[in-house]
Amino acid sequence: MRPRPGRLLVVGYAGPAFPDHLAGFAARWGLGGVIWFARNAPDRATAARQARRLEAALAEADPGSPALLLVDQEGGRVERIRDGVPRLPPAAVLGRAGPAEVARRVAAQARALAALGVDGNLAPVCDVVQPGESGAIGDRSFGPDPARAASCAAAHVRATGAAGLLACAKHFPGHGAAGLDSHEALPSVDKILDELDSVDLVPFRAAVAAGVPLVMTAHVRYPRVSASPATLCSRWIGGVLRGRLGFGGAVISDDLEMAALGGFGDPGEVAVRAVRAGCDLLVYGRVLRPDLDLEAVARALQRGVPAARLAEAAARADRLREAVG
Repeated sequence: MRPRPGRLLVVGYAGPAFPDHLAGFAARWGLGGVIWFARNAPDRATAARQARRLEAALAEADPGSPALLLVDQEGGRVERIRDGVPRLPPAAVLGRAGPAEVARRVAAQARALAALGVDGNLAPVCDVVQPGESGAIGDRSFGPDPARAASCAAAHVRATGAAGLLACAKHFPGHGAAGLDSHEALPSVDKILDELDSVDLVPFRAAVAAGVPLVMTAHVRYPRVSASPATLCSRWIGGVLRGRLGFGGAVISDDLEMAALGGFGDPGEVAVRAVRAGCDLLVYGRVLRPDLDLEAVARALQRGVPAARLAEAAARADRLREAVG
């Protein structure tokens, strides 16, 4: 049986309550998960209540759904749930403190997120920040030293997993040298693979070795490796991430609403390219393009992705759900 393509989508929405139109979408196409922002969790009680209602709504709309509740809770300037979850300083501060402090602070954060009903935290940021970076990463990085960033990333992954939460290493293969913000344009990093391997890939290798179940791709182009940005590139996902680094988990895209991918076709075409390249889950935060037509994306995936590839991606999403019970 051909998997329903909505099982590959992770979708945001406005306000605390899960909207009826998304429940209807899940009933027709399936749904891989939702991503929360500050607008969805204004306080602890609302977050816990809405997480329970979300689970019930999806169980009814899409029985057996692997739908996950994900959140960007990096610390510093990227924290979506501000009430009821211990605040973390920016990763740059934690990086200077070292992996033991990372583990201590992240463990408390992850336990609180899990208690609210969150399944996964889209962290740690594994980008090694470098001169000329646009500021999109900045203090979200553990710092410019690849070895220290790697030890902190591994500590983050282990502490998150020990609390029963999914961790996610991002933004593969590295946004830390990009001179543009991928929200606004397509960055290009002029490095050969050996240069990336000795700097940018070091924290990702450590995260994979620590058992990270999710890796997020970067909408960044590395022209000396491939003409396509990493999110749309099978060489990066299949050849480097799965082949060279040995990653066996699920690959999730950065938000596909970002301007970086605007030159690669309409939303449906971009979604098909991303899944064919190796992405298993596609993020649509509904922040940059709240009116994006998810039905058109689902139809494009139905038509444009071979059944075997859809099944492979859906199976990886199912394993994520099993990992968090």
